[in-house]
Amino acid sequence: MKRIKYSRCALLAHLKLLNIVLVMENQYDQLVDLFLDWNSKINLSAIRDEAGVREKHIVDSLLATEFVDFEDKRVLDIGAGGGFPTLPLAIECPTAQITALDSVGKKMKVVQSIADTIGLENVKTIHGRIEDFAQNKNYREKYDIVTARALAPWPTLLEYALPFLRIGGVFVAYQGPQIRDDLKTYKNLEQKLGGKILKIHETALSDAERLFVVVKKIKPTAKMFPRPNNLPRIKPLS
Repeated sequence: MKRIKYSRCALLAHLKLLNIVLVMENQYDQLVDLFLDWNSKINLSAIRDEAGVREKHIVDSLLATEFVDFEDKRVLDIGAGGGFPTLPLAIECPTAQITALDSVGKKMKVVQSIADTIGLENVKTIHGRIEDFAQNKNYREKYDIVTARALAPWPTLLEYALPFLRIGGVFVAYQGPQIRDDLKTYKNLEQKLGGKILKIHETALSDAERLFVVVKKIKPTAKMFPRPNNLPRIKPLS
């Protein structure tokens, strides 16, 4: 059998990559343990078993990395809740700078605590209403990618997400099969908010369908959006 000789530099690079992989695996294990512990104290999710957290939270969160490059991007996860997809994305894409936004302060404290404990320096959490932050010049049109998972109906999601994106940025919406009907019902609504649907990715998680709608920001969103006083939910655009 022919032996393959590696240069010292190549060997060191291989060992460095192996170390990175081992660190990431350890971070995922820590994430599961910490999430389960916190979830027993605070209601972060209905999923309370290790297998469920790994598949329905972590694996599901990472599906988007198959077709969207998060590295070196400014990412905003709106309605971040218990920290998904924020935390898995931060582990998998260490050069991404990820901000988690949610209106429930105690959940953001937990997410920040988990991130700090497992050494995720690329995670920042903020607490408040999406509508307020989207009208803040320090956050509006500042992000390369916005994500949302199990947050709101389609028209509400668009009104929430698109104002945060810079021109050329993308909104990655984690969706179920119902989005097919929503896209027909609200056809071209994204254009009203400065967006254009780039693609729809279809995949599966166990026996469940998972669809991702990727919307590109092609022009500025009108200043009136998102509307205040919970109007995106109470009176969705059509």
